[in-house]
Amino acid sequence: MNSRRTFLKSAVAGAAGLGVAGAGSQASAAENTAAVQPVDRRTLGRTEAEVSILGLGLGSAFTKPRAQDPEAAIMILEKALEFGINYWDTSRGYKESESLIAPVLQQHRDDIFLVTKSKGRTYDAFMRDIETSLKTLKTDHIDLMHIWNLPAEADLDEIEQGALKAIHKLRDEKVISHFGVTGHSGAQILMDAINRFDPDALLSVYPCTRDDEGRYEDQLLPLARERKMGVVAMKTVKRARNAELIGSDLVRYALSLEGIASTIVGLDTLGHLLENVQMATDFKPLTPKEMVAMHQDVSRAV
Repeated sequence: MNSRRTFLKSAVAGAAGLGVAGAGSQASAAENTAAVQPVDRRTLGRTEAEVSILGLGLGSAFTKPRAQDPEAAIMILEKALEFGINYWDTSRGYKESESLIAPVLQQHRDDIFLVTKSKGRTYDAFMRDIETSLKTLKTDHIDLMHIWNLPAEADLDEIEQGALKAIHKLRDEKVISHFGVTGHSGAQILMDAINRFDPDALLSVYPCTRDDEGRYEDQLLPLARERKMGVVAMKTVKRARNAELIGSDLVRYALSLEGIASTIVGLDTLGHLLENVQMATDFKPLTPKEMVAMHQDVSRAV
């Protein structure tokens, strides 16, 4: 085990940490802000949008420390824009998230690929969500709207007769540019949804623990590539907290998978943001051997 960890740490020596870095490393990263270059970009599948390979996850990691401090939220969002991070992932379900990002969004709308989500399964519920999101975000369009969080038992018939019809209407009216599906309850329901709905994009889990016995990587991702979908990874760190690896190594694993355009990471502190920016600038993918070693090491630790 020790030799494997030594190998992994040497293999990813250039990467910086997320979620496990100490205050000293965060301070050091903050002091070197000027030296950090814009992050790399990739094409988000058939949307043809050029998005930052490091995306902002604007859920609880972002909202909890800043719900009562909107000025701090504005500061860290503007810093992310300085580094060219244009993929912003929010949702009505993320409490204050949409309202916290609205002031910065208004000032920089053309620089941001805006993603939000709806849990609405019926036509009316989906329409209510998009109306609320547009009003809260103070924008007249959404770049990517997801059908949010499909459980394994999702009623795809209901969605096809309801939310999907709303999506087609909204897309025809140019209120949304693209739509996608999200989920972390198994690869099969997402593959079924792709085959039924033909979405433009997919947001799903790609941790190095290879969840669902590897089906996300071995079955879902190839299907998405075949359909030329834009694929974004999430929860790359959550399932590997006990491994002796820095967090951006785990993010780097997902970005090394063929077909992943971006990985969203919770926007918690400026130090963590800068450390991940360093990893996502002049990005160096892991080799297949390094990826196997990381998977084996982390799987033993969880």
